[in-house]
Amino acid sequence: MIVPLLHQWTKANALFKPPVINQCRTIELKLTKLWHKAVETSLGKGNLARKNEFLHTLDTLFDILTCKCSIQLCSESNCSHSGKRENNSHIDCGCPREKKIPVLELEFIKAQRTKAEGQGSMQMGSIDYSETKKQIANAKKREQIREREQKKKMKSEEAIQREEELCQDVYHFFDIPPINVNATKLSELVDLSLEVLEPPLTTSLTSQELRNLKETPMQVPKWPSHTQSVERCVKMVTEAAGHAKKSKQAITLEQKKQGAGSTVAWKWCFPRVTPLDSDVDDELVELGSASSEDELPN
Repeated sequence: MIVPLLHQWTKANALFKPPVINQCRTIELKLTKLWHKAVETSLGKGNLARKNEFLHTLDTLFDILTCKCSIQLCSESNCSHSGKRENNSHIDCGCPREKKIPVLELEFIKAQRTKAEGQGSMQMGSIDYSETKKQIANAKKREQIREREQKKKMKSEEAIQREEELCQDVYHFFDIPPINVNATKLSELVDLSLEVLEPPLTTSLTSQELRNLKETPMQVPKWPSHTQSVERCVKMVTEAAGHAKKSKQAITLEQKKQGAGSTVAWKWCFPRVTPLDSDVDDELVELGSASSEDELPN
């Protein structure tokens, strides 16, 4: 019963919805009360005045408007605007704005609240049907715009949330310093000594595991060197020792030929190398003689 009733009110004006009209629970209570009066009247209960009041209620509007303020026609109150504007009625209403009766419907509600003899021009949904259609279309358009804006807002919030999650993944190693609002110097505005947070690898370890890693010395594995590399180094050292030995022998022989007092410059044998100390020279000769006795493996 409530759905057809609300449909009739919506046909009159698209703005006839809560809080302009009562909530469904209030309408249900009003209908139940009216139904009890109808049952009592049909059973002959109550006096004649009560019966006439009920019949008058049936001839007038089943008023579910929240605003109960009196509406005056301009013709009745000798208003100066009578006949000069589209709406020929006015109301002195102190209700909140969201509960006020639409201005276009004041004359309509005034006619519905008074007893109408027969079919009049102010019957529900007749005089302003075209205007109601426009209002319904505008209401649907506003609802579509509201839904689109709501979807855009939700998408924007989701994008911002994804960006924040990405930023947390990228910068989770550092603690962003807060701004010091009580700073008196520019250098005190932000603390640039960032605190490095614990890396994700250690967050998955327990305190005991971290303590064991700290106390246990690290075992470095003994990796075997490549045999070919070792052989190449030994060969180069052997060749250098042999070359030094031959050079020393040649110098000694030349000194014997020229006499004990003459000297030969080192650059004759080592034009690109500085002269060697006697100790180093002896070591190279000994290393060369020792390596020449043992054959190197291929």
